[in-house]
Amino acid sequence: MTPTVAQLDLAGLVEASMAALGELPAAQATAPLHRRLVTEIRLRLPRAERAAAAAPERSREWYAHLRVIDAAHDALLMNGEEPGPSDSPLIAALNLAELGRRLRDLMAYSAEGEGS
Repeated sequence: MTPTVAQLDLAGLVEASMAALGELPAAQATAPLHRRLVTEIRLRLPRAERAAAAAPERSREWYAHLRVIDAAHDALLMNGEEPGPSDSPLIAALNLAELGRRLRDLMAYSAEGEGS
């Protein structure tokens, strides 16, 4: 039995987001995955921002955190607004893959409330 989006762990979410590029899913099938990816990214961004603030300014570590943070913000926003799942299967699949890449980068940071 295939797990639902709610049952997937982080690695499963990233895998599902990349799999969307292989066989374009129906637009309505992408909405739950899109919402879950956005939620997981938003849960991890505050930790990444705190890690960047704690790193010595202009250090390699600081720049690495900023790269992850900036890429996640770019994936979440389009023209200053957070886009919802697209009605176009190709656009939806591309968006899912990008969100999956950003979540993969943020997996090193625990979500708010998951401990340190």
